[in-house]
This record gives sequence, C-alpha cells and structure tokens, in this order.
Amino acid sequence: MVAASLKQRVRQGEKVIGAWMCSPNPVFAELACALQLDFIVVDMEHGAIDMADLPNILRGFSGSCAPIVRIPYAHPSFVARVLDRGAAGVMVPRVDTIDQARDCARAAHYPPQGDRGKAIPLIRGSHYGLEANYRDRSNRDVFVSVQVESSQAIEALPQIVSEPLIDLVFIGPTDLSANIGLEAISDQEAFWKVMDAIAETCKKAGMPIGTIPFGGVAAAALFQKGFSMVAAGSDVTMMREGLAQLLITVTVY
Repeated sequence: MVAASLKQRVRQGEKVIGAWMCSPNPVFAELACALQLDFIVVDMEHGAIDMADLPNILRGFSGSCAPIVRIPYAHPSFVARVLDRGAAGVMVPRVDTIDQARDCARAAHYPPQGDRGKAIPLIRGSHYGLEANYRDRSNRDVFVSVQVESSQAIEALPQIVSEPLIDLVFIGPTDLSANIGLEAISDQEAFWKVMDAIAETCKKAGMPIGTIPFGGVAAAALFQKGFSMVAAGSDVTMMREGLAQLLITVTVY
C-alpha cells in the first residue's frame, strides 16, 4: 500500500496530481505508475469496473502511485471490500450527511478507530496474511476522501470536516453545479462563489480539498487556489482525444 505517502504528503500541504481510470485495462495503471503520477482514482461509480476487476487492476500499480477506488455509492460495505482487495484508499461519492461520511470512514479502519471486519489472513491487501503488521499499517495509512456533490452535503460540511477519520473533501463540480442549479456557462461566477465558500470551510477546519479541472480552470490554477488534490482527465478521455487527433492528422494528408 502506498497511501501512507499520499496521505502524509497531503497532510503536509503538498499538491498531488492524478487521473481517473474508467476502463478495466491495467495498462493505464502501469503507465500512470511508470510516469510517476501521485494517484489514480479507479472509478466504480461511473466506470465500467466491477469488484471482480479490481485485483487485476490493482496488480498494475507500483511505486508511489496510489490506487484510490471510488466506490459505487456511499455504503460502508463497499469500503471494506475494495480495501480488502488491495486499494490504498477510497473516494466516497454523493455523501450528503455526517452519518454517511462517518460510517464510511469507520468502515475503512479496524477497531478501535473504526469497525472494519477483521478477515486479515484471507485478503489480498495483507498479502493473504503474510504482512504481520497489516492491521496497524492499514489504520495508519488508509486514505479516505468524501465527495461534496449536493446542497445537502454543503449543509453537512461543517460536521463532515470535523470527522478525524476523513483525510480530504473532494468537490464534484459537475454534479454539484447541476444539483444547485448553476451548471450554465453564465452561472460560473456564482458557482465559483459556492466553491470558494466550501474551500473556506475546509481551510478553517484544516481539511485538505480536491476537485477536477472544470469551467476552463486547469489543474495549475486549482493548485494556486489552494486545492491539494486534482484528478485531471481519464483513460477514456485521453484515448478519445488521441484517436480524434489521429483522424485530424490523417485528414491533413
């Protein structure tokens, strides 16, 4: 597991850059690791990735690139299952309440910090029981991020950022802007005021914050605005854009 490095860097105020993985081909993970990205979000919410795909995908990770799995929805049973398979951390989508946030965070930690089921000798995350200190290391290193994507989540944010088992709040601007009725191009200024207010709440609580590039604001600008974690692009968009560029090149000839 490499989440200790990611978790520590984020806690120390470093900026981390990564991308989304939406298809089950582990080659993308291998490339991301070879190029030394800080993390990849393996997307089980919108990506074509199932639980059975995870072990093979996670075998493609090496070095300091952390595999963070976005679970299908905010339910604690998914948290333990992806960690058991060897994920370095989780991203929990559509967290609307402190109870959802706390339940998922506790599911990522063994007792006494949490209530993750203790099947350590049987799981890939512990090298099938060969790692003697897996329980302590997992509790220390696991990276837990929750997504703010609704007006309900904004209302619950002061409680969410006070939860000690959560490491980062990740804003999903596409769903959030749709949820609060500010998704038009003409709404960008108003939406950024909402984003800034969320960021300020997190900053006051000492909670790192992450997001994706959107509305013409690139990763570098997001880092300048104080974001700690930026997931920029995905395997699908990179393949699509690469193929589109190929067609343009061919058309020239």
